[in-house]
Amino acid sequence: MNRYLRRELLVHSHVLARAVVSAMALALLASCATKGGGGTGGAGTTVFVGKIVTLDDQGTVAEAVSVDGLGRILKVGTEQEVTDGLGSGVEWVRLQPEQVLMPGFIDPHMHLLPTLAQNLLGTHNLAPCLPPPYRLDTPKDCSTHADLLSALQSMQVKSAGANAGKEFVLGMNLDPSRQQFVRGKCGVSGEVPFMKQPKLYLDACVSKDRPVLILDQSGHLAYVNEKAFEVVCKGARKCKPPESVTANGGRWVEDDNGNYTGLLQESAAFAPFMAAMEKGLPLGLAHSNPRQLVEEYEKDIARGIQDLRRAGLTTIADGGLASASQVQAVKFLAEQKDFPLRVTALVTHDAATQGNIQQTGPSCDPSKDSQCKLPKWLGAGGIKLWVDGSTQGCTALLGPPYVYLADGGHCSDAKEGEADFANVQAIVDVLSPLWATKSWRFQLHANGNLANQWAIDAFAQLQQQQVSPHRVLLIHNTVGQEQLSKNIGDMRKGAYVAADGKTVPSLDVRVTHLIGHVAYWGAAFKDMLGEEGARNLDPMAFDRRYGIPFSIHSDSMVTPARPLWFVEQAVTRRTWAYPDFTETFVLGPEHVVTVEEALRAVTVEPARQHEIDQWVGSIEPGKVADFVVLGANPLDYDKARGGDPTQISRIPVIQTYLNGRATVGGN
Repeated sequence: MNRYLRRELLVHSHVLARAVVSAMALALLASCATKGGGGTGGAGTTVFVGKIVTLDDQGTVAEAVSVDGLGRILKVGTEQEVTDGLGSGVEWVRLQPEQVLMPGFIDPHMHLLPTLAQNLLGTHNLAPCLPPPYRLDTPKDCSTHADLLSALQSMQVKSAGANAGKEFVLGMNLDPSRQQFVRGKCGVSGEVPFMKQPKLYLDACVSKDRPVLILDQSGHLAYVNEKAFEVVCKGARKCKPPESVTANGGRWVEDDNGNYTGLLQESAAFAPFMAAMEKGLPLGLAHSNPRQLVEEYEKDIARGIQDLRRAGLTTIADGGLASASQVQAVKFLAEQKDFPLRVTALVTHDAATQGNIQQTGPSCDPSKDSQCKLPKWLGAGGIKLWVDGSTQGCTALLGPPYVYLADGGHCSDAKEGEADFANVQAIVDVLSPLWATKSWRFQLHANGNLANQWAIDAFAQLQQQQVSPHRVLLIHNTVGQEQLSKNIGDMRKGAYVAADGKTVPSLDVRVTHLIGHVAYWGAAFKDMLGEEGARNLDPMAFDRRYGIPFSIHSDSMVTPARPLWFVEQAVTRRTWAYPDFTETFVLGPEHVVTVEEALRAVTVEPARQHEIDQWVGSIEPGKVADFVVLGANPLDYDKARGGDPTQISRIPVIQTYLNGRATVGGN
């Protein structure tokens, strides 16, 4: 019997017998509250009563939870157990019968500043439509985004007058892997595919007079026109990329004649264009002066923050701040009075080494300090490093049995993809000084199966040099392979044998999957990797088989940060073919998970991955009261309980709580 169902049967078996007693007890408690009765709790204590899914390791479903004035959980259990001995001044929060209280949702990997900057783009947000189940109630008209060139034409570009030659036009979220290339638009014959000469189409569809920079939705590619090269090259049509581009895995792609095509690979490649952008552009400020971005666009940014809250999130992990100024900007945001989220952050490996950023945590720890109210800024305690690029962006590093299919379509020339480092040793060399400090946790971006193996082998060398006290994380772990998952499981058990023949000391390796790869790109990956290759995307069955704890994330701005969508996508593994969504199917049904597993993957598991589980992630005494109230119990939607998991994304988020207090803004 399902452990949650078993627990609920035990709870409900005595509810009827206690009904009269409970009513009398409540009357007595109300009397004590007015007369000043003593006992555990009292002024400042809040009691939540209703169905409470704790997501602790025992699968407890409780009736009540009490919270002290500093936001720490006192008791969890039956209503009688929790309310016994309560003093006066207690505040009550009673759920409706259909509602459920859970730990607040955690997005274990997203990018906060670019996510918020998206709200400032207007017609320059070029993202393709979402599949029908994941469209918001009032979606914008995205029909013009079905193909690449129409999406580019939809940008409303104003004349810049005297500054036309220097003021950038910025667009975001173009996605050639899902948006079709339709020939004959923008006055160009279209004989040359978009990916071969993107600058040709940016000139024709957007502007020839102004520099144009379009960021791909993957975050690993960008597209620029001829004028953009002239600005970066200070008037010349071509120049060598700065050393920082190639040194950090970036590339300005050239054609057979040695001319730039306008395709930029990896963030290091488009950094010079971001730097050349006018400071008034919001995304430019995200790089040059993020604090100014936050202050100047406060109202627009507030909408994006409230979207995260309305999705049920109470904690987010920023997946890679690249400078001290970005760290300070995110910290500044988190410390605002009405900010409804906690934030933990990673810094890029080069920011930590070259920028001399130190590892930080929260300003106080409620598990050690009885007077501490856990702050919303949890610090920057992790190191982020990219091993490869994007799977849908054709730059994931693949090894046998995978290859990008050479069928003349998207990624047709990519073959095995690319790495951001020359070899495993180069990764080890970069990380060794930081690993030696024993203060950082490490999280490596790896999409392709070979990139994941490189990450494992790098961790193996580092662990042999010095045993780490921290959990480590593989971000995305997209292109699955059973042997790869076995290797991760072996490393967790201390049974992995490194290339030198030595057994590696046990290392707590975990994974987090971008489940949107299945929901939004599944059909595209079937064309790029083949049917058998695509079915092992985000291989959670392998995780389960080899004892690998996993979480699921948005990588926002890559996919929307909506945890209930993640849960549905992991439980159903439905995918759709673009542009019209008439083809839909289940991708890799063997990798579906239970609703309980998926809920743990957006609560307690990400908390453990980021080493904040002593405070958040489950509802247990001593932890902090970060909650989400849902309009229905997601566990009831599991097929094993007769539910329809395709409706999970429609469950309303009623409210979120930090430290036991409702966050600002109703739904």
